[in-house]
Amino acid sequence: MRGMKHIVVAGLVALYLVTGLAPSWEATRAAKGARDYATYHYAVQEAVGGGDPYDTQALGQRGKTERTRSSVHPYFYPPPFLLGMLWAAPLSLSDGVRAFYWLNQACLVGLGLVFWRWFRAPWVVLAFILATFSPIPDNAKMGQANLPVLLLASLGLWWRSGLLVAGAAMAKMSPALYLCLWAVRRNLRPVVVAGMTAVGLSLSALWLVPMELQERFYTEILPGFSRGSYHGLRVPITLPANHSIPDLFNQAFGPGRFELPTVARHLSGAVTLVLLAGICWWGRVRRDALGEAALAGALTVLLVITPVYTYEHHLVLLLLPLAVVGTALWRRRLGPGWWPLAALSYGAIAWPLWLLRATQKALPDGFGWWLQESKFFGIVGLLLLCLAAAGRGGARADATSD
Repeated sequence: MRGMKHIVVAGLVALYLVTGLAPSWEATRAAKGARDYATYHYAVQEAVGGGDPYDTQALGQRGKTERTRSSVHPYFYPPPFLLGMLWAAPLSLSDGVRAFYWLNQACLVGLGLVFWRWFRAPWVVLAFILATFSPIPDNAKMGQANLPVLLLASLGLWWRSGLLVAGAAMAKMSPALYLCLWAVRRNLRPVVVAGMTAVGLSLSALWLVPMELQERFYTEILPGFSRGSYHGLRVPITLPANHSIPDLFNQAFGPGRFELPTVARHLSGAVTLVLLAGICWWGRVRRDALGEAALAGALTVLLVITPVYTYEHHLVLLLLPLAVVGTALWRRRLGPGWWPLAALSYGAIAWPLWLLRATQKALPDGFGWWLQESKFFGIVGLLLLCLAAAGRGGARADATSD
């Protein structure tokens, strides 16, 4: 039986190498403009050169000078993020995006090891997700930083390290949500450590991003996120591949093209707070390793679907909750009654976007909207599965002390 499992794992990994890694690597090599990675690359070069990384025109000018791009998406990440990109400063855009591609692949391996050690995720489950989850190669092609962030956050959650979770939050702000669970349990030490780390990282970045630019990020750029104003990003909220809660309200009360209508903004904010409060209430006591990971998975689902933009490459963050649910099913913590929801949810999230669009065209118009939002519904199902797995985790006597 063990030998058969090894064969299955090897076959699934080989399938990923052929259908995931090879095409995404070829797409990365062929993309002269380096897609989303270009923003990180030119932002760190601009900062190292003494300029303003939040100056979108300056980033675009770098692309024009190098004849790689006519424009670059705005940089709207926290200032300390650039500390993690310093390695790319001396590289060309093409060399940088290729190195970043392999960094992402290394993070995939790291996540597998973390999930295996943290909550004993079976290799068969991990290999199945690797081979069949389409956002993995999509994230790689786009040159996004989601996997390094998820690896930092997962290590921090496993080790209960506020330092590591803060590192993830200082790359992308949303992992700060993980701190809420510790706060609700009155386990304030990692929360305080996280706050101190965030301040320390910000101070460490002062030589790269001066105080006035850091202040600009926190007072001007960051508050715009809730409105859908991502520092002048000209990507419509109404794109059909947006799988977020705010986009649903935007469709109902708009649509706003680059900013949410006021009603949509308030309603999506209220739903976010209700869901966060519910998850924290559900997780107010500590559970075993898989139960803790399931609570972290539920928070991960929340931080994926509550921003205004939730595209395919963002869904790679769902690797944590998917591994948790797969492990819970494998161990029979979630009984046979949960299998249909798990299968439908995973199928809806995992299928490639090109196949979803082709199916939309092939079916009558009445199915169009439901197919368009099928990934969102699948993510909601994943949230329910995580909460169910956490509920069967068994409370620990030292819950409040963590």
